[in-house]
Amino acid sequence: MAIYHFSGQIMSRISKHTGKPKSPLAAAAYRSGERLTDEIDNQEFFYKRDVAPVTHILSPKNAPEWTSNRERLWNEVNKIEKNYNAQFAREFNVALPVELSNEQQEKLTLDFCQTAFVDRGMVADIAIHRDDKNNPHFHVMLTVRPFNEDGSWGIKAKREYKFDQSGNHILDKKGKKAFNKIETTDWNNKDVFNSWRKMWADKANKYLNENGVKETISHLSNEDRGIEQMPTIHEGYVARKMEKNGQKSERVSFNKEVKKYNKTISDLQKFKAKKEQLSYQDKFVRKFSPMEKKHLSDIAKELKMFVNFKTINERKEQLIGWKKSIQFTKDNEKKLSQLSKIEKQENLIFTAEEIFNSESTRFLQQYYPTWDVDSFNLDEKIAIVERTIENKMLLSDDELDEIEYEVTSDKLLSEINSLIHNRYAFVITINNKLEELIHSRNTLEKQLNISPSQFGKSLKEAALKHPQEIEKWKLIMNNTKELFTARDLINDFYNLEIIKWYPSVNVEKLSLEEKEILVVGTEYYEKPITLESIHNLQRYTTEEQTILIKLLTSGESGSAENINNMFPNFQVNNPRYLMFFKDECLRNINELPKNVAKKLKEIDPTKFAEDEISNSLLIKDVDMSMNEEIDNYNTDNSISFIPSGVTSGLFQGILEKRNFASKQQFEDDLKSKKTKKKNIHRSGPSL
Repeated sequence: MAIYHFSGQIMSRISKHTGKPKSPLAAAAYRSGERLTDEIDNQEFFYKRDVAPVTHILSPKNAPEWTSNRERLWNEVNKIEKNYNAQFAREFNVALPVELSNEQQEKLTLDFCQTAFVDRGMVADIAIHRDDKNNPHFHVMLTVRPFNEDGSWGIKAKREYKFDQSGNHILDKKGKKAFNKIETTDWNNKDVFNSWRKMWADKANKYLNENGVKETISHLSNEDRGIEQMPTIHEGYVARKMEKNGQKSERVSFNKEVKKYNKTISDLQKFKAKKEQLSYQDKFVRKFSPMEKKHLSDIAKELKMFVNFKTINERKEQLIGWKKSIQFTKDNEKKLSQLSKIEKQENLIFTAEEIFNSESTRFLQQYYPTWDVDSFNLDEKIAIVERTIENKMLLSDDELDEIEYEVTSDKLLSEINSLIHNRYAFVITINNKLEELIHSRNTLEKQLNISPSQFGKSLKEAALKHPQEIEKWKLIMNNTKELFTARDLINDFYNLEIIKWYPSVNVEKLSLEEKEILVVGTEYYEKPITLESIHNLQRYTTEEQTILIKLLTSGESGSAENINNMFPNFQVNNPRYLMFFKDECLRNINELPKNVAKKLKEIDPTKFAEDEISNSLLIKDVDMSMNEEIDNYNTDNSISFIPSGVTSGLFQGILEKRNFASKQQFEDDLKSKKTKKKNIHRSGPSL
């Protein structure tokens, strides 16, 4: 049966959900099956397909000759669409009638693309996919920028400035010249898009009819097409009066029968629609083979637990912790027995993962035949399957990007939490901890006469003479390795978050401390921070700030519990969070009651924190700077000195892509800022 499917999307350089950059060469390579190289970063893209796509490039008359070369075409697009968030292509995914032969499908595709797109000035990069013989379809990537008559790139839009009656420019709220954006083409027009949908239905039906196929397709929805029902006739006043007086009217009786018939038709249509909907939803279910079900049942009995992907992952984490806990114990019968149990359970988990991988791969190949299944890891496959079943419908490309981000982020956080308990404390103390471990290692190696020049030999000799000390050395080495691993994981997590929320910020130029300031600041304010919004950032109202300041400075034992009850999301034990809260209160100090404003200085971000965080020079320096501004405000006691806060300067430096080479430089810059504030204040209040 011929079906109608015609979907489109705008392809941008930056994904809306993940913030990851996208290359037009990657998109073109995936659809065409060709090996293409992005000239900007020299990255090569190639996606092998079992069934080679049928590809064509159609160009308008005024387009240059190089548009017929796929690699050159999209590299030129890459150069002209250079803004970080630029749109580089419009894409359509269209189902082809299975009733037509391959040759007829190809002819229909070229005919439609030429008329709909190329004749309007677009270059059409076409790829017909027949990976699934029951789902032939084509992708067409279209240029979004027109060509001038001489073959050079044109402009997408132009400005039409607004003038008042005197001919002067009208200014917008920011004092800039106001204008209307006028697009140079109608390609983004909704009516044009709908005309393309109708054109596809008309051309497909024409080809079906010419080739002796009676089936037709329609771009209209069922509601737009209506339900076939019998029309009623006009009854008239006389007929209705006859019925009212107990007399029989043929017109009224006829209409009653028609209405009964139409109701039956309507109920039947609703029943069919509901049945089709349930049938469509029911097809999205897990499909394990009988043998796979038996294996999973056996694994559940062996592990003595209910088996699904979540519980398997949880058990895997438990085994890692178990193995780690006995790693440095003495070899004995008990340890060997425990290691044997761990290995047995690891094998069972591996088998379960293989089953989940096979089942999810089959699911994706059936319902997402155009996707490169091998590019997904197991976590992503499972997430896509579960989201599809939950939504009871196929996912879009944007939803796919969102899942990839969620899986990556969750996995990083899970790995981080398995190594460290407090990532905020970790980032602050990582350098000190590493220095301590390296110093301990050097001291121990010196005591044990372990020589760098004859490391292997001297280590073996030390192990024979001082076995207990060598166990300490192993523990130091293991802890050092874990610290480096945790630091790399946190760095990856922060990079992921920053790329998502701040695609224009170069993460390579930020230190780990800067990344954390930006990420935690975004978490605190619950939105991305911009240069324009820095000085107006505020999460809590003046009334809420007043309540929180009183609770934080009350000194009562139950104050933290009261804060959690009144403000469940307030992170009392997170010094970074308290730092941002104190700073936003500082910027709003002029609105706080005087007695509350004086108490603000008493808030110490390290007061409620863990001991390991209390030695943070960064937190102390920021707090000292805030306290100085509070003192200056209380001393002036006038509106002439309104504190600007401290963290706003940190945000500004980060967003302007300043490069702090080290934590020391980061802290020196903060101290420099503090000194400048002192000098400015000493010169007298600003007017």
